[in-house]
Amino acid sequence: MRILYVASDQRVPGRTGGSVHVLEVARGLAARGHEVHAVVHRAASAPAREDSDGVHWHRIAWRPPHRFFRFRARRAVEALAAAARAEVVIERYYNFGGEGILAATARGIPSLLEVNSPVVDHPGSAKGVLDALSVVRPLRRWRERLCREATALVAPLPDIVPAFARAKTETVTWGANVRDFSPSRRSDAVRRELGIPDGALAVVFSGSFRPWHGVHVLEDAARRLVARRDIFFVLVGGRAAGEGAGYHGRRLGPQPYAAMPGLLASADVGVAPYDTRRLAQLELGFYWSPLKIFEYMASGLPTVTIGRTPLDEIVREGREGLHVAEADPAALADALCRLADDADARRAMGASARGRVVELYSWQRHCLALQDLLQEIAA
Repeated sequence: MRILYVASDQRVPGRTGGSVHVLEVARGLAARGHEVHAVVHRAASAPAREDSDGVHWHRIAWRPPHRFFRFRARRAVEALAAAARAEVVIERYYNFGGEGILAATARGIPSLLEVNSPVVDHPGSAKGVLDALSVVRPLRRWRERLCREATALVAPLPDIVPAFARAKTETVTWGANVRDFSPSRRSDAVRRELGIPDGALAVVFSGSFRPWHGVHVLEDAARRLVARRDIFFVLVGGRAAGEGAGYHGRRLGPQPYAAMPGLLASADVGVAPYDTRRLAQLELGFYWSPLKIFEYMASGLPTVTIGRTPLDEIVREGREGLHVAEADPAALADALCRLADDADARRAMGASARGRVVELYSWQRHCLALQDLLQEIAA
């Protein structure tokens, strides 16, 4: 199929979860034999047109250059849809997007809305309050229009799309690239570069340092373990690199996606200590598909995370890792000590984690599910 994949607010290559998602979906569908034209945001130094990983990348910009004005990319997207002779359009949902869905409607071809954040307002939403100040609720009407225009939707949690659209919504999760993220990428040289002491347990966190990701909980737990010279913490992401503040370890700052397989495989335990109270949207349910957890598991790491659905279904207690209470650094410190003191349990959990993500949570499986749905709506 000729697929136009519109994610015009994302930069590829990039260092965010959204960037990784777009890259893996585009090249995953291309690997299945489809002609994929991906529309992404153009940074000043990036070429406007590039072919790589079997994908035709089209980088566009608009004025003013803010995501709020993404809808102004519609003319460029319509031109690309025509030039590519697209048979189906996928659009990565954003509040002020819609250029892909509307281009598909204008051309009379099917469209798939990829929803990764809530289309509905959570209780107490500031956006919802502002929208309500206008009697006609323009933001909600726009979002709901996109859901109606789309032939089908995909989302990690059906509750984040309007009730009227759930019958045509397929539930899908994100995944990991299980070819690149693998225990075979473990490297003693990387461990030395990171400053991990010989024989120490390396605990890794990767991703955004947004409050609800729980970095504050992890660093509190790390300080409680300062007497354990055999536990070393590596935090990947955030804005700045530096030594751990009051604990054994370091912050690496943002790292390129290509470096992540080696970094994760060279650790011993992955941590995802979400603090969901810090993000009101999660009252709708834990809709965030946990990229970091899938990549830890693919790398053969046992994972410590919170016991909340769907995380407790992905990482089963005592099988692929351990569960701890939210925002409880003492419980997290205790779980890490348990793993540090039981190498056999770590190895068994890591092996189970690798097998589980390969079977259920790979980008390859994700793209197969997308392909099946695209073929169904295009039939």
